[in-house]
Amino acid sequence: MFGFKDFRRLWARWKESRDASQALDTLLLVPDDTADLADRNRWVVELAYWLRRTEKSTKNKPTTTLEGHPEHARLRSFLKILEQRPDVKLKIAKLIRSVLRDNDALSLLCDTGVATKPSFWGEITERLRNHLISPPPNKPELTVLFALGFVGPHDASWVHDLDEDLLHSLYELTHYQEDKSDGNNLFKDMSEAIMILISYISSAGLSYSVRSRLRGVSGQDSPFYRLGKLAEDILKAGPHLNEPTYQATLKEFHDVLNACYIACDDVYAHLDENGVSVETVFQVETMRLRLARVETLLEAWLHRDQTQLFAKLTADLILTVQGHRSIKRLAEQTFALLSRKMVERSAETGDHYIAGSRKEYFSMLKKSLGGGAIVAGTVYLKFLITNLGLVRFFENILLTVNYAGSFLLIQFANFTLATKQPAMTAPALAQLLDDVKSKEGLDRFVDRAMALMRSQAASIFGNLAMVVPVVIAIQVAIILLMGHATMNPSKATHIFDTVSPFSGAFLFAAFTGVLLWLSSVIAGLIDNWFVLHRIQDVIRYNRRITMVFGDIRAARWGQWWRDNISIVAANVSLGFLLIYGPTFLGFLGIGMEIRHITLSAGQFAAAATALGWKTFLMSGFWLGIFGVLLIGAFNVLVSFSLAFNMALRSRDLPTLDRRRLYVAVRRRIKADFKSLLFPPK
Repeated sequence: MFGFKDFRRLWARWKESRDASQALDTLLLVPDDTADLADRNRWVVELAYWLRRTEKSTKNKPTTTLEGHPEHARLRSFLKILEQRPDVKLKIAKLIRSVLRDNDALSLLCDTGVATKPSFWGEITERLRNHLISPPPNKPELTVLFALGFVGPHDASWVHDLDEDLLHSLYELTHYQEDKSDGNNLFKDMSEAIMILISYISSAGLSYSVRSRLRGVSGQDSPFYRLGKLAEDILKAGPHLNEPTYQATLKEFHDVLNACYIACDDVYAHLDENGVSVETVFQVETMRLRLARVETLLEAWLHRDQTQLFAKLTADLILTVQGHRSIKRLAEQTFALLSRKMVERSAETGDHYIAGSRKEYFSMLKKSLGGGAIVAGTVYLKFLITNLGLVRFFENILLTVNYAGSFLLIQFANFTLATKQPAMTAPALAQLLDDVKSKEGLDRFVDRAMALMRSQAASIFGNLAMVVPVVIAIQVAIILLMGHATMNPSKATHIFDTVSPFSGAFLFAAFTGVLLWLSSVIAGLIDNWFVLHRIQDVIRYNRRITMVFGDIRAARWGQWWRDNISIVAANVSLGFLLIYGPTFLGFLGIGMEIRHITLSAGQFAAAATALGWKTFLMSGFWLGIFGVLLIGAFNVLVSFSLAFNMALRSRDLPTLDRRRLYVAVRRRIKADFKSLLFPPK
């Protein structure tokens, strides 16, 4: 029975076919090949849009049919119409040849998808401009046609999947009734593009930043030096693939290309061992992209009769044109090695915070008790500083010194602060992800995850078990000695309100978790800078230091900084961020505060003691207890999640099936919940 839905479907199909026919009628009004370049380019762009538009009626069809891919249906129909209209076909052929002749192809073949600026930040600026501003159609470059005509995420696959019949028909269209005046310079442009790319590669490969990091390869022995001469021998005439001498030159050229790739890997290995330079990584990554482009262009230049290679080349160019606007892709390519280096450094530190055995568990508990005792002193120093009535500038400086000094004291006294652990332990856990596909690897991951959660629980418990009674004892001692508490009832009630779950404490706790993670990132960056610029050797051989302290002490001083630079950077930066993070956001009109579980618990205990026994009758007291626990949960979860996600990306595992891991961890918790809190015997 014919219903309303069927009528709507038929109506939509008829309207769609009518719009398509109207657009086709407009496209058949072809500009003359001597028309303004902007008009010709715009016509080609509109044709590309119309050809790639998939009919709704074909969207749910199989990806391939007897007639080929359904998304190529319009192209087939268009070519059939041209067979019936030879006059229009001739105009389109002349138009396409004129567009290819009057638009520069070198910028498309050489520069598209490859960084054109000499530095990372310059390229970021260029890509931002390209992302915001589209090029004008009268700019005589083929890059403009690709940028305006191919904007969809599936455009590259649309070109790549063209079958042999369609490619042959397109080739025949572009050469339809071609005469000598139309001269095709495609292969000449391709050979020039290869030589230009090789000149870029040789220049970068022989530069100091790359040459100084290669092991035993320099000057004329460098593969980057030999690349240009071999390319000239290959490209000086048309391809002679049947000649043994030509084949030998081709083989030598490919061997040198492979040697260039190996040299790039050597640079990465040197950076991995001796510190990562973002600019050098950017330079090497650009060089690798150019090497890949040379291979693609040379393959298409050599095998001119294989039209599928040109479809592959065009699809690759479409992807690179679209990627040339992506700031995210550039950042991921450039910072991948630096991220991995930072994560590996954090993982080395994080291993010390994961207690596997009962002995390590109780050692972790003792360390957390010491950390809680120091934080109790930090709480009262904060009260003292805020009660001095200083201007905001000096107050913030003293508060920063208070926090940073306390964190450093905890670190060098070999104590533990619970909320600093997740940013370090997450990378240590992520290192096990490479082996989770096997049962043994999955079991190791689950064991480590349970040990991590158990260690974190022990640290939080130890911090709170010490900070609360110590703060109470100090407050009672102050009351007995001075006759009054360190705060009046209104301020104590205000502290209750700051940790209440209804005060937005969870949001502030999440923000604090971000700062905890950010301090670990800063520590990784500074540690990498220290190694990259060999500051340890600078200290060791500094003339003034050696004259004052001697060679042995200078060497020890340099080694101490090498071993502890990330620790100092992490703690000092955390103290700075906890004070100046909310201050900076305040300038922007964003009201944000700090909620750190150990500090909040200490302030809460001091406020409760100041109010006396009546505090147990106040609803704010009981809500505050729940709020403090909530703050701890958000501190840990946010900091751990950010660090774990960064570790995943640095190990190139963004699409890992995490559900399988979560299921395995949940099963272990259900089967042995006690091991989540206490270590196995």
